[in-house]
Amino acid sequence: MFSRGKVIFAVILLSCLSFVRRCFIMKKIKIRPDLFLCGVASQPYSLARGIALLQAVREKGNLRAACGTLDISYRTGWAALAEMEQMLGGAVVEMSRGRGTELTELGQRLVWAEKLIHARLDPLLESMAIEVDAEIQSVLARATDHLKIFASHDFAMALLGAQLQAQGIPLDLSYRGSLEAVGAMGRGMCDLAGFHIPTGALERAALKQFENLLQPSHVVVSLATRRQGLIVKRGNPKGIWSIADLAKPEVLFVNRQPGSGTRIILDLMLAQEGLDGRNINGFERVELTHAAIGAYVASGKADVGLGVETAARQFDLDFVPVISERYFLLCERRKLADARFKPIHDYLKTSEFRTEVSRLAGYDSATTGAVLTLAEAFPSLRLDKAD
Repeated sequence: MFSRGKVIFAVILLSCLSFVRRCFIMKKIKIRPDLFLCGVASQPYSLARGIALLQAVREKGNLRAACGTLDISYRTGWAALAEMEQMLGGAVVEMSRGRGTELTELGQRLVWAEKLIHARLDPLLESMAIEVDAEIQSVLARATDHLKIFASHDFAMALLGAQLQAQGIPLDLSYRGSLEAVGAMGRGMCDLAGFHIPTGALERAALKQFENLLQPSHVVVSLATRRQGLIVKRGNPKGIWSIADLAKPEVLFVNRQPGSGTRIILDLMLAQEGLDGRNINGFERVELTHAAIGAYVASGKADVGLGVETAARQFDLDFVPVISERYFLLCERRKLADARFKPIHDYLKTSEFRTEVSRLAGYDSATTGAVLTLAEAFPSLRLDKAD
């Protein structure tokens, strides 16, 4: 029975990500992924309620407390799990006297599938929702032009986008790799580009990736300083303490996509260590966000990934700091006088936003909101054109 459940579990991951619900909440578009089980009934069977209950059981340790958390009766919760097990063909919980309720392997995998899907898709769906919302609001409010930002995925950037949207400040935010974001701004596809550059010995080498995309007319607005490092399982059982340890034959790695700022930094650190990525197990396996890296490691699919500390703490993982970096918003100098930019910049400089950024693990907001020329931000940068 359990093996049948595992087979269906694979089908869920591969075929049901296309089921997406769109809804209005407080006049804002939200897009959420759901898991559906197909081929067992006349209609796709939603696993959302059952997985939410499994998550509560995992946290509380018994079904009765889990039902209380979700504000449902014990009978309703028991019936939901029984129905879920019947549909899946395998048990998702084990109940025993003295030990409460525990998730089976199938139950654990369903919970982690949900976490991994949200970690992978939420930032992308958030970008899509903002784009759809901007289109709708442009018609309703007869607005024609929202400030458009392409940005490398970042928790402070996500916080900024959510806060601005909540305040009704028009913004069109899309997550892209650092190189893609900066290149798109140069081609006029967006107004601001979010990218990050390491501090210290790797700064100059990282900047070379962007030199042909940067112009003397560009300025940067500081968003935050953050720490990148190795995201590993609790207790670091494989003893992964440095970039060199990624080459250990027993270590399974999960990577970021080419063109992302994190991938650029990793490639530079590997070159510094004289390592070839082809000798790292899992080097070709990529995820698109820091949160997805954390979820991948937490689910047991990898031993380690490179990402920001916030992602590690989000999934109760350990973190080995490797490098500090600065995250900037790049724009043309003339954009500073744009009426659409002013409320965004004003909010960046508030103590409220700085405090929220500082609460993110591994983040520092001391310079948040500061406007710098490229020469001020990067003294080692060499541009062909004179200012």
